[in-house]
Amino acid sequence: MDVFARVIVGVDGTEWGFEALRQALLLAPPSDGSTIRAITALDTSAAIHAGVQAAHFAELLQQQAADARSASESIIAGRPGATASVVRGKPAEVLRRERDELDATIVAIGGRRSSRFLGVMLGDTGTELLHDAACSVLLAYPAREGAWQPRKIVVGLDSSSFADAALRVAEELARNVDASLEVVSATGGKPIERHGGWADRVDSWDDTDPVRALVGRSREVDLVVVGSRGVHGLRAIGSVSERIAHQAHCTALVVHEPKP
Repeated sequence: MDVFARVIVGVDGTEWGFEALRQALLLAPPSDGSTIRAITALDTSAAIHAGVQAAHFAELLQQQAADARSASESIIAGRPGATASVVRGKPAEVLRRERDELDATIVAIGGRRSSRFLGVMLGDTGTELLHDAACSVLLAYPAREGAWQPRKIVVGLDSSSFADAALRVAEELARNVDASLEVVSATGGKPIERHGGWADRVDSWDDTDPVRALVGRSREVDLVVVGSRGVHGLRAIGSVSERIAHQAHCTALVVHEPKP
C-alpha cells in the first residue's frame, strides 16, 4: 500500500508549499519509482480587479509562478520521476485535474496559508481536497528547529477499516525512515469495542476524544497519521480526520483507503 507512489504537490511560491515538496520527496522513496509532480497554479483572473494596473498584476503573478517553478526544480535537484510545472487555472481546480490525470495516491500541500498574493489565491484548497476524499492528503508543517525529519510518528487506531489502513501506512513509513511509532486509541469519543486483534496493536489508550488525543500528541511528534472514512461534501464537515489535520501542530497525513 504505497501512499506515495503518485504524488501531486501544490506549490504556491511560499515556504509552506516548498516544505510540502521537501517532505513529499523525503517520504516517497526514489528506489520505488515514485512519480512526483510539483504544480504551481497560475490564476490571473483576479488581476482584472486592478483596473489600469491589471496587466502589471497579471505579469507579477506570472513571474511569481515562474519563480516558484524554478525554486521547485532546485529542490527536486534532478530526481528521477519528479517534475515541476506551472498550470493555468484556479488552484483547487488545477490540483483536482492534475490529481485525476495522474490517478494520484496523495496530494501534498502546505498546512498554512500565506499573506503573499500568489499564496492567498490558494485559499482553503487543503480543506476542499480533504472534502473530496478522492485520495490521501498531506498537510505539511515545517520542523520547529532545523530540517524536518519524521523521527516520531503517531497514528490513531480503532476497529474501523480506514483506521487499519492508516496504521499500515504509518508502519510502512516508520520502517522506511527508521522512525518510532506510537499507536493510540482514544476512548472518549464514540464507544469503541476493544475486542479483536486490532486492540493488541495499541500502545496507548487515551480516555479523551480522538481529536484531543492526537492533536495533543502532535506537539511532541513529527507526523500524525489518521484514517478517513472517505465521505465527502456536507457529510465531511466536522469529520475527525479533518479536525485533526487542521489543528495538529505538526505535519498531518490523512489516509484514504485505496479504491477496490
